[in-house]
Amino acid sequence: MSNPNEPKDPFTPDGHEPTPDAAPQYPAAPQPPAAPPYGAAPTPYGAAPEQPSGYPQAPAYGAPAAPQYGAPPAPPYGAAPGYAQGYGYPKNSLGVWSLVLGIASIVLCGFFTAIPAVIVGGRAKKAVANGEANNGGLATGGIIIGWIVIGLTILTIVVLVFVAATGNWSEFMDSYSSTSTR
Repeated sequence: MSNPNEPKDPFTPDGHEPTPDAAPQYPAAPQPPAAPPYGAAPTPYGAAPEQPSGYPQAPAYGAPAAPQYGAPPAPPYGAAPGYAQGYGYPKNSLGVWSLVLGIASIVLCGFFTAIPAVIVGGRAKKAVANGEANNGGLATGGIIIGWIVIGLTILTIVVLVFVAATGNWSEFMDSYSSTSTR
């Protein structure tokens, strides 16, 4: 007999040591699947092969497939897909135009495009408030740039009128000109 603290043989059914005359018992090895019988006729050319049980039969080539899970069937080959009648926000172009006019007022036209930038930006903000557009940030940018250019234009006009009214035009031009002869 053995000591209870010694390791036991895991392959014995009760965990005790086998007797010397007993053969060891091992689990049965898995058996390979049975081979199909010889002499089975192959499927003829063009015939659909047999499907294993549990799988649906595939449709024949060229036959329309049934839609799955409620999806609409695909359009036939060569047909154009359907287009939506409109898009969700029809007045998004107002915000874009407001920003474009604001930038153009800085670069090119000044006062003549700054006023339309503010007006179109105001209309774009109203469209955003009504839920007809979703680009309020562009409209805000156009309005801010438009007001900055309007303010700078008015300030420039006031300074030029003041200088012309005081009669110091030549002195003003000499002090702020880059081609001064001093």
